Amino acid sequence: MTIDVTSAGFVLTKTLRGEVRRRVLLSMSRFGPKVHGVTARLAEARNPLGGVDQRCRLRARLESGLVLRAEAMNGLIGTAVGRSAAHLALLVAEALDDAAPRHWPAPRARRKGSVE
Repeated sequence: MTIDVTSAGFVLTKTLRGEVRRRVLLSMSRFGPKVHGVTARLAEARNPLGGVDQRCRLRARLESGLVLRAEAMNGLIGTAVGRSAAHLALLVAEALDDAAPRHWPAPRARRKGSVE
């Protein structure tokens, strides 16, 4: 699996590139060869309330040709990468049918002695 990391608006250091690759690989490694590659794009986005947020957009290409996308914003780039990688892993699992449904039906409460 190839992992490409690019940035817009700030300098991408070798350490940051390695950290992004490690986090993406940790979340996507369980899918093996079913995922051909992941592209990570890091950017700084202006916050309307003032300040700067860090944004991470991930795009995964599956062997079936399907392209999945996930995005997260946070004040810290590491947190944004972790959240978007976790979200992308959920999307890939659903697309590959590897995961159980996220929400099981809640058990119905029965009263003692009631017949349904």
